[in-house]
Amino acid sequence: MAESKPKILNQLRPSRLLWPLLIGVAVFAYAIYQIRQEGINPIHEINWSGSVLGWIILGFLVMIIRDVGYIWRMRILTDQKLSWRSAIEVTLLWEFASSLTPSVVGGSAVAIFMLMKEKITAGRSTAIVFVTIFLDEVFYLVMLPLVLIVVGQADIFGPVNDDTGAFGMGLIISFWAAYGIIFCYTLFLAFALFIRPNGTSRVFKRLFSTRLLKRWQRSGFNMANDLLVSANEFRKKKFSYWLEAGAATFIAWMGRYLVLNCVLAAFSLLSIYQHLVAFGRQAIMFVVMIVSPTPGSSGVAESLFANLFSEFSPAGLELILATVWRIISYYPYLLIGIFLLPRWISRVFKNPAPKPKNPPENKKMEQKLEPAEAEN
Repeated sequence: MAESKPKILNQLRPSRLLWPLLIGVAVFAYAIYQIRQEGINPIHEINWSGSVLGWIILGFLVMIIRDVGYIWRMRILTDQKLSWRSAIEVTLLWEFASSLTPSVVGGSAVAIFMLMKEKITAGRSTAIVFVTIFLDEVFYLVMLPLVLIVVGQADIFGPVNDDTGAFGMGLIISFWAAYGIIFCYTLFLAFALFIRPNGTSRVFKRLFSTRLLKRWQRSGFNMANDLLVSANEFRKKKFSYWLEAGAATFIAWMGRYLVLNCVLAAFSLLSIYQHLVAFGRQAIMFVVMIVSPTPGSSGVAESLFANLFSEFSPAGLELILATVWRIISYYPYLLIGIFLLPRWISRVFKNPAPKPKNPPENKKMEQKLEPAEAEN
């Protein structure tokens, strides 16, 4: 870990804040320019009642509830081995890492590293991150069909569905193809964690037996063994354990989705059905943002908001509302990370734990295990 530590922490360096902030400022500047060009007066377009501030405050509260769900889930998955303070810091810094990297990269590697620095073994840290991803994907895969039953595909895709040309049809096909990929990936995680963890462990060992990763073979083998033990532990968990973890995931993701509904409700009067449509359209945003090349989907998220929710926004103010949404759901994590990261680094590197000494019998087992795996 001594070699990988600088690279991982490098992903969280303050200079990485520059790009998402510049993109955000550019989007807001363009929104102001667009408003002036079209002669729109926000003061007249928006009904500035007390409910506007109320919905915005509710949006912030929903985001806090979202984080509480993630923190609660982290405590559950670590069997309360993380203190509340550690769970809060790991969760918020995970969000900070995700905000600084493209969504396709995410902050999973950083999360594994942080859990290891919190004295969770490498294999168990990897298993915990895999389980969190699995639970998130299950929520998404289940929630979208439920919303479609109530709303229907035509309203969910909205402006995209109205485009009968090649672009509109291609985007819909691409969306369902991406949904299928997520479904297959979730099945793979279920297979790796709950059905055949032995096979997954062997794959890890074979990877670390290759010439490219040979120098990290011992660490890789230890991680594979830890992953196997952790996966087997997860398989033995009672139904109540998974029900609790599922409830935490549900709370977190409902918070993630409902903050956008709060922003829309602040500036427009929406019916319950329109709230469901807005809720469902975020599923489209989720898939597109996964493949976004920008850090934290900056620019892409605002553009999607303006296109998918234009019918729920005051005319010409779509990008302004998108900026408000990002101010609530995205930028706070950049600010929190700046102040929290130095404190976390100071705490976890203050008294590094000594490396555990392997008992003689463990060394014999490793000596027997490594040549056997190398032959494979």
